[in-house]
Amino acid sequence: MILNIKYFGVLAEITKKKEELLVWDESNLTVNSLKSKIESVYQELQKNSYSIALNQTMVGMDVIVKDQDVIAFLPPFAGG
Repeated sequence: MILNIKYFGVLAEITKKKEELLVWDESNLTVNSLKSKIESVYQELQKNSYSIALNQTMVGMDVIVKDQDVIAFLPPFAGG
């Protein structure tokens, strides 16, 4: 499966990427599993708080990721 991973704000600075395409052979990959895999590559992410959106919707960590999904790693937002 091919996933489009997007990083915003400080998370893009940590990964040195705004987005990347990743190929996973796993089926039944959850958002939580994906988060763990990404954090193993970019260990500095573990020190930051962030949210994850799947196809522009905030989702729970147990949601299954599907082929061609867009996953966004979002830093905390300040409102006003």
